[in-house]
Amino acid sequence: MDRYDCIVVGAGPAGATAARRLALNGLKTLLIEKEALPRYKPCGGATTPAIAKILDIDHLMAVEQVVRGVTFFSRDEQEDCTFYPDSMKVQMISRVDFDMRLIEAATSAGAVLMEGTNVISVEESENHITVRTAGGDSITGLVVVGADGAKSVVARNMGLYRGPGGAGIEAELYPRDAGVLEQYADRAFFGFGFIPKGYGWVFPKKDHFSVGIAATLERIPGLALIYRQFMERFEFLRDAREGSRKGWFVSFSKGPGLLNTHRACLAGDAACLTDPFSGEGIYYAVLSGAIAADTIADELEERGGLSKKFTKEINRRIVKDFTYAKWCADIFFLSPQFFYRRNRVVNAFARLTNKQMQYKNVLNELRKGMADHGIRSLSL
Repeated sequence: MDRYDCIVVGAGPAGATAARRLALNGLKTLLIEKEALPRYKPCGGATTPAIAKILDIDHLMAVEQVVRGVTFFSRDEQEDCTFYPDSMKVQMISRVDFDMRLIEAATSAGAVLMEGTNVISVEESENHITVRTAGGDSITGLVVVGADGAKSVVARNMGLYRGPGGAGIEAELYPRDAGVLEQYADRAFFGFGFIPKGYGWVFPKKDHFSVGIAATLERIPGLALIYRQFMERFEFLRDAREGSRKGWFVSFSKGPGLLNTHRACLAGDAACLTDPFSGEGIYYAVLSGAIAADTIADELEERGGLSKKFTKEINRRIVKDFTYAKWCADIFFLSPQFFYRRNRVVNAFARLTNKQMQYKNVLNELRKGMADHGIRSLSL
């Protein structure tokens, strides 16, 4: 039976970040990924330079475009609105390259990678935790990090599973005219009114557009049709060649909740740490993976296992502001076009994206916009 200090299940941004930092702390670490690498992940692939403060490694090789503008539009309106906020700088990344960069950094730090390995069960005892795989391997460790996505096996087995909270479809579209990519490379598109409590997006990449639609609803009848209707709104996407198209569950935050046991903790999608308003997940996956590793390194040395410190840290540093994000969503989705036509609100969103502002501040901007036009604010 193989033994490790730490076993990380899932080699996405959360898992790879955790594995690297655990290994750097001198802990014998195993990183398990169920897919053969490299692998495609459905994701818009948008993040900001703020992520570099957590990563502590160079990820620029995965950046395919840098977007400084945004175009908003609604299904029931032909006119759109385009802004270029001063502080906006969104990096459009290749998830294949980004994830592999993080995995390579983890293995370079000393983590052992086991790919193409499906974890089927996790069992916790007083002194250790055991991971069993579909191939019949039985691996023990002192702590497990569950970074295995929206349907996390670790979360289910540890009694921490809360469900995904949303769904979406994302595809890669290669336009018939290569000049279109250059024409629209400087901005992202967001469309509203196609789906309740959600939006569609078009993000420029190196040789294609990432096009998708998602919402904070677990069951969305006709999601593929909704995606098609959204995509057809764009003339420059007509007759585009469709590459990978996948549906997936989106792990929108469901508020504060228990995220660890004595020998297991959750990070990224497994911990439901997708922004419940913007849908951003990569930044919070990396941040939660870093918090997991730092907490484990401290507590294994001091206590031999985990206390509630990890849950408290995630709730304090991430989930607390998500409460305000949900309130922002409740207000914004009442009339998206009312808000996205206001420079002050768009600038607030740009600063939020760059982690220069929190949702608490954005909520104040939304309420001010309503008050300035004599609209009664919601009671939240």
